[in-house]
Amino acid sequence: MIKDLRDWLREVGEIGELVRVRGAHWDVEMGPLTHLVHEAKGGDAPAFLFDDVPGYAAGYRTLYGQLSTIKRLALTLGLPLEYKSKADFVRAYQEKMSHLQLVPPVWVDTGPVKENVHIGDDINVLEFPVPRHHELDTARYIGTACVVITQDPDEGWFNLGTYRSQVYDGKTVGCQITEGKHGRIHRDKYFERGQPMKVAIVCGQDPLLYLLGSSPMPEGISEYEYAGAIKGEPIEVVAGEYTGFPVPATAEIVIEGDILPEATLPEGPFGEWTGYYCSAATPRPYVQVKCVMHRNDPILTCAPQHKPVDETVLLKGVAGAAGVWQALRAAGIPEIRGVWCHEGGLGVRFMVVSIHQRYPGYARQVLHVASSCQAGAYNGKWVVVVDDDIDPADMSLVLWAMSTRFDPVTDIDIIQKAWSSGRDPMVLPGNYNNRILIDACIPYDRKLRGTFPPVVDVSPELREKLGEKYRGLLS
Repeated sequence: MIKDLRDWLREVGEIGELVRVRGAHWDVEMGPLTHLVHEAKGGDAPAFLFDDVPGYAAGYRTLYGQLSTIKRLALTLGLPLEYKSKADFVRAYQEKMSHLQLVPPVWVDTGPVKENVHIGDDINVLEFPVPRHHELDTARYIGTACVVITQDPDEGWFNLGTYRSQVYDGKTVGCQITEGKHGRIHRDKYFERGQPMKVAIVCGQDPLLYLLGSSPMPEGISEYEYAGAIKGEPIEVVAGEYTGFPVPATAEIVIEGDILPEATLPEGPFGEWTGYYCSAATPRPYVQVKCVMHRNDPILTCAPQHKPVDETVLLKGVAGAAGVWQALRAAGIPEIRGVWCHEGGLGVRFMVVSIHQRYPGYARQVLHVASSCQAGAYNGKWVVVVDDDIDPADMSLVLWAMSTRFDPVTDIDIIQKAWSSGRDPMVLPGNYNNRILIDACIPYDRKLRGTFPPVVDVSPELREKLGEKYRGLLS
């Protein structure tokens, strides 16, 4: 059982997907090196643990690229490590999420996160090797692969969300939260009452919490409960020294503080997960740091964010695809065969759903539910539906279906004024975007009558026969 980030790192090392790098500088070396390796290796890039950072004591480490491969995602979720296709992994993920019995966290008196507690003049978030991630960034960011804990002021539940945190000085950090996210809704409620909002920013944690904090989850239920269900035992939490919030007992680094209404500082620019610098410095609320807790020899977790492929788009793609699949099932739509959100589409902007058509209008129903459910609504651009002979994760087959089963006059729908954000380089005023829905299925009436041309393929029977006879050649 993986209990914390250090257990996870040991397991990742054993499967050969961890690289230790010594001597890389925090200033535009860690991030660009991770970027270059992701460019070269794509979905096979290892995780990088940087140690002996110049200017910092040995043992103060920075981790990049935790969840850049399907195998590491599967390890984190307690699933088998090997799959025939990415869509098969999404199927396994959403099946597991669909049958969870939620497990609330359990409070403990103390934990490793409290090995070091800094308050007052002892606070300095730059005691950690916080990177400047990209060459055009103007600041260092301590929160990228983090979870920010906020509390709903009305109902009292705790949300864990992934929101970036710029460093202004040793006692001041940012907390950029997009409209519509649960942490932003909490913040808006406090600010509407003229009240500050307490936050706990966890900057090194079990990757499962980061995965869940980055995923679209239902309102009113803490990610701790899902994490406990996935692990089969409760997550141990301790009370934050300043906030009193439940923070992971085994967290590496926790920053606690207040966000005050009407107090802002320029935030950004930052190299976004979309692969662009989409905005100049913008006034945004910030955190006045009141307490920092950390383990001995702490590990700061970071997410590489750049043009695809990177960890962020894979994580968004898997979580989004699984969430859309669950939403389609919840809407009563039968026989969904696969969902994938392509990395080149930034994990949210090019979604493909594979179906077995059952009735007229089925494909359009799938398109509109997939594009409008909570998991598919934010920042989408393309939604494509294909027949069940198409692997939704195989872009060549998807393009084949779009090129041979699609009519540009009758098989397109457009959604206008959908939910977007300033991270979209084509965002419309008001943070809207328009999106396109593509029906790339065989027309249902022609499928029913059997008048669509047959596909040139190898039958299942012949595949099996040849597979047995030429096993060495085909394996």
